[in-house]
Amino acid sequence: MKKTLVSALTTALVVGAASTTFAAANPFADVPADHWAYDAVAQLVQDGVVNGYSADGTFKGDQSMSRYEMAQIVAKAMAKSDAADNNNKALIEKLSAEFSDELANLGVRVANLEAKTDNVKWNGLIRYDWNTTNYEHRSDLTADDKDGKTNTVKLRFEPSMTINENWTGHARIDYDIEKDNTDAAKTVEVAKIYAEGVYGKADIKLGRFGSFSDASHGLVFDTEVTGAEIAYAPTSNWKLKATAGRYNPNENLATGTKDGDSATYWAVEAGYQNGKWDAGIGYHNVTDTRTLQDANSDDGSFRVVDLGVGYAFDKNVKLTADYAFGPSVDQNGKLKEAAKNAYSIQLNYKGANAADKGSWGAYVAYRSLAPFAAFEATYDHKAGTYGLNSLKGWEIGADYAWAKNIVSTLKYFNGKDTLLTTDDKVTGVWSRVDFLF
Repeated sequence: MKKTLVSALTTALVVGAASTTFAAANPFADVPADHWAYDAVAQLVQDGVVNGYSADGTFKGDQSMSRYEMAQIVAKAMAKSDAADNNNKALIEKLSAEFSDELANLGVRVANLEAKTDNVKWNGLIRYDWNTTNYEHRSDLTADDKDGKTNTVKLRFEPSMTINENWTGHARIDYDIEKDNTDAAKTVEVAKIYAEGVYGKADIKLGRFGSFSDASHGLVFDTEVTGAEIAYAPTSNWKLKATAGRYNPNENLATGTKDGDSATYWAVEAGYQNGKWDAGIGYHNVTDTRTLQDANSDDGSFRVVDLGVGYAFDKNVKLTADYAFGPSVDQNGKLKEAAKNAYSIQLNYKGANAADKGSWGAYVAYRSLAPFAAFEATYDHKAGTYGLNSLKGWEIGADYAWAKNIVSTLKYFNGKDTLLTTDDKVTGVWSRVDFLF
């Protein structure tokens, strides 16, 4: 192999060890035709992680290979593991453990059962946020609230821990300092802590993890759930996902105030993608008696159906359109002015890559949110009256990588709060700088 490839491979450290199914004394011995490695490599080839190994550079799944030849494919996959998804990363880790002896001969270091000192990897960031939102006509707000500003400094650690060839542990620890810098404004939170298991085409999460409404590109849900989630991809085009657990609503939908109670949440989603097109549909159920205690709901629950579609014109430009059908509740008249359904249309151009200095991206979007249909929407400009997601209007934004691992983002919103009888004009500026490590 070329020296540059060997150099790159020697820096790759894959943690974990798997029990081998046969002895590795002879690196030139054939890998048995029924060995699981053939299917694993075929999956990596199908997903474009690696081309393979042969005279013409392709993988011949119907021809037997030596352990040394198989290790060369694994080495190529390891060099590209950072760009692989979770399923393929797990395959690469399992293959690297199986062919560790041969990889060692190639100059690739692989962890084993006796060397566990590096089985925890740390990532994180230092972040600064400065945001302001102005509600022009709200008579119930003070001058400070009408032009509320937030300043936050965040230190985040995100460790990942190898458990075995199938399971890894993950966590997110955040330390926030709010604008007034008092002790009360300093918080430490373990936002995520969960175990993730990958078995073939199934990805399982158990614990407290981030869940996202893939079907509608985040129009409905983007927050942490304590429970379980399983995603299954029967083919490279289709994906099914089921989530169940509890979460802490950002706001009490009845009063608009935060509290410590949690709600029960479950959802099922189906998605399809073929390179240019992606589409999805989802069903979400929330049971939260304190939220809907006065609503037209017998069990204190509400349901949302969402769907979305996206089209990539080329590698730089993508258009997405999403819609969510909300519940028919009016809080006995309290929220009768609230929109029942929500939608978002967004056009993206490129995007900043933290590893690529000078890379950038921009987008423009038009959205109409609703307190129930978009109850945990992913957007930064979403909260209107009493903190409920009821904003409608235009948003533009851009991000830029000033240097490797330093990215800034700027967004501007102009619209109104649909929850008020008399529409309230709302403008907002949202800015962020991330220093990644």
